[in-house]
Amino acid sequence: MLSFLSMKKIYLLPLFLIIFSFKGFVQDMNRIDLNGGWQFRAEGEKNWFDARVPGCVHLDLMRIGLIEDPFMGANESTVQWIGDKGWEYRREFILGPNDAAWRHIELVCKGLDTYANVYINDSLVMVADNMFRDWYSDIRRYLRPGKNVIRIHFPSVTGENKLRYERMNLRYPGDEKVVCRKAAYHFGWDWGPTLITSGIWRPIYIRFRDDVNVTNIQYIQRSLSDSVAEMTAVVTINSSVKDSVNVKIIVDSSPVIHEKIEVGAKSMTMYKKDFIIRNPRLWWPNGMGNQDMYLMTHEVSQGDEIVGKGEKRLGLRTIALIQEEDSHGKSFYFRVNGLPVFAKGANYIPQDNFVPRVSDSNYRALLTDAKNAGINMLRVWGGGIYENDIFYDLCDEMGIMVWQDFMFACAMYPGDKGFLDNVKVEAIQNIARLRHHPSLALWCGNNEIDEGWKNWGWQKQYGYSKEDSAEVYDTYREIFEKILPESVDMYDPGRSYIPTSPLFGWGRKESMSRGDNHYWGVWWGKEPFEVYRKKVGRFASEYGFQGFPDMSTIEKFTNPEDRDLSSQVLKVHEKHPAGFETIEEYMARDYRKPKDFESYAMVSQLLQAEGMKTAIEAHRRAMPRCMGTLYWQLNDCWPVISWSSRDYYGKKKALHYWLKDLYAPILISPVIEDGRVRIYVVSDLLKNEKGIIEIRLIGFDGETRMEKRFAVNIPSGSSTVVFDTLRNSLLDGIDSLSAVLSVKLRCENGTSSRNNLYFARIKELNLVQPEIKIRAAGIPGGFRITITSDKLAKSVFISTNAEGYFSDNYIDLLPGEKREIRFLMAPVFKGKSLDMSIRSLADTY
Repeated sequence: MLSFLSMKKIYLLPLFLIIFSFKGFVQDMNRIDLNGGWQFRAEGEKNWFDARVPGCVHLDLMRIGLIEDPFMGANESTVQWIGDKGWEYRREFILGPNDAAWRHIELVCKGLDTYANVYINDSLVMVADNMFRDWYSDIRRYLRPGKNVIRIHFPSVTGENKLRYERMNLRYPGDEKVVCRKAAYHFGWDWGPTLITSGIWRPIYIRFRDDVNVTNIQYIQRSLSDSVAEMTAVVTINSSVKDSVNVKIIVDSSPVIHEKIEVGAKSMTMYKKDFIIRNPRLWWPNGMGNQDMYLMTHEVSQGDEIVGKGEKRLGLRTIALIQEEDSHGKSFYFRVNGLPVFAKGANYIPQDNFVPRVSDSNYRALLTDAKNAGINMLRVWGGGIYENDIFYDLCDEMGIMVWQDFMFACAMYPGDKGFLDNVKVEAIQNIARLRHHPSLALWCGNNEIDEGWKNWGWQKQYGYSKEDSAEVYDTYREIFEKILPESVDMYDPGRSYIPTSPLFGWGRKESMSRGDNHYWGVWWGKEPFEVYRKKVGRFASEYGFQGFPDMSTIEKFTNPEDRDLSSQVLKVHEKHPAGFETIEEYMARDYRKPKDFESYAMVSQLLQAEGMKTAIEAHRRAMPRCMGTLYWQLNDCWPVISWSSRDYYGKKKALHYWLKDLYAPILISPVIEDGRVRIYVVSDLLKNEKGIIEIRLIGFDGETRMEKRFAVNIPSGSSTVVFDTLRNSLLDGIDSLSAVLSVKLRCENGTSSRNNLYFARIKELNLVQPEIKIRAAGIPGGFRITITSDKLAKSVFISTNAEGYFSDNYIDLLPGEKREIRFLMAPVFKGKSLDMSIRSLADTY
């Protein structure tokens, strides 16, 4: 059995170096970059092929044409053998005369996926078994002048899992993958394929150092007020000699520390120094203020030699999860800079099954779309990865708070010492890597494990005795109630931690009054969307409904003959076992049967958007009892029919277009409750506001049947009913199937909100074919599109083959109304005209 702790004759760095030495805190001053120049082969084969590092074996096999793209067609099933095989990677590197003079030469592996034996010149120098960890080894004794060879053997993931699992005295929920510290979604999920990767998935390099090495620098915010931020710098220095070093720290361009200190021989010195930042600029979540950041620069020198140098950006703010007993049960909300924040956001999964090919531009495009939609929080789900640094950097920049799960999901885990020690180092490394980000709001132990243990019948399924159950749950408590919270307390004190999400499953009454809530009565329970208005908990951290991806995405992974609900290719790209059945059942409730496949895909997106609109508005109307809504899910890891609002290729579904209104700082929300039409105004603004509300009851033919206009005062951080009347009195003989209530709010500060209320299910509405007129005019960077209609045009969707982005889509166009939409061109678009098609819901019948 491979075990990092059990191997002998391997020289390891001290634990504090394993934990704390990583990019972003301390710049490695002297190094040989080992990215690039690699070869790979299947274990036991003769021929080597060119490889790309960072990368993974699937990408390398695709690149040289040995496998087809697993994302296309039904190819997923043809590549399952890859996880059953072992793989080898190798490359040469040169050790120059100056390199050999260094006292310490260390191999640094930022990410090995997953089981890995590392050899230098055929000597084993490292054994790894956790893709979430950095791995280090002092390799000086194994090197020779001139040419050297590094070779990494990746044993079969499925084979090694099987060996380890068979040695366990118990079977575990989650089965063989639970022994493996690898991204759980690689083994398949109900929105993702089974693609079991191996490879060097993050940077790898050799670094050189002599007597003094800066292993970590941390900035601790001790207190924060309007006038001053009291800070402490903690510099960790490892030294093999007794000497003095100079420590310099600069905030923006102002030096705050410049001091000579003594370091001991063969010891670790933790230098702590207080400093202050006067009149601090605060970091705020998206929509609440600016994301001000300070550039923190440090430099440590030994004589004339710089031994440690680096920089990072630091945001000053206070943030805490507030859980207090109250009249409703127990609160669950975030307080930032002393103010309660309604969390508006989504759950986030990795952007690709092959994470190394996710580019910086992919991260920026996705998070920009999230920010522009009004999102202020993303939950990094526990079955994926601890994300790359750029993800958190961009969340800092864009004001998107991060709910960070540790990487445990929907399974129970073994409790042997080697596994638990591995988990502890993984946790400490990632806590220390991420703790400086102002966007980091919460550490959460796991996704749905406590719920699974108590509600999903695992004990019966696995035939546990009373003693077996006690052993398995004791390990659960060891990891999530001891190892992880103690690690957070030690290395990120003050940051909030919860052991699991949710604490109470959606079938238990406590889920509505205490803690966060994953409400899956809609979708899994097939309850109607209207249930969202009744089942409102304290913080909705998971709920969702599926919709098809954009047709252009479907066209990428299908042939024309595959675009049928019964096709094998579509079934491969719908991972939920009852996905089509569930969509079909809900669609029949609310929509007329679409006339063809393209119409079906469009209506499925509208169905998803209407369901999520019902939920989000209900959550926001219930403020402050409910203080958060994170739908499942923001994005996809491959082209698939799923719960995402933005598909794998970055195409927005109807839901994502609607978010900018649903998550706007001010929301006007009409709803029918108990036979009454009520209009709520929900404000997330930090100050009171005044506005004008316009209400119009309009026939689908354009005739105005009723109109009101009145002023309102809008308290900050509130949900207020501003209009309340009997439904029947409002209609007063008007045909409810041929009228819409249009509500609009305009505030003195320039913000606005608009919404529509229909009085029957969409399939019952007397929609007729509208005459839609469309005109496009060139503007810098794109086109301005103007559309009008003679009658109600419901769910107007504009599409084009040109590369670019619409500012709005899937809109309800009122009779006689003029709406403007912008199309921003992608840089590759060279045309001077825009070919567009436009259709409304009436075109899908």
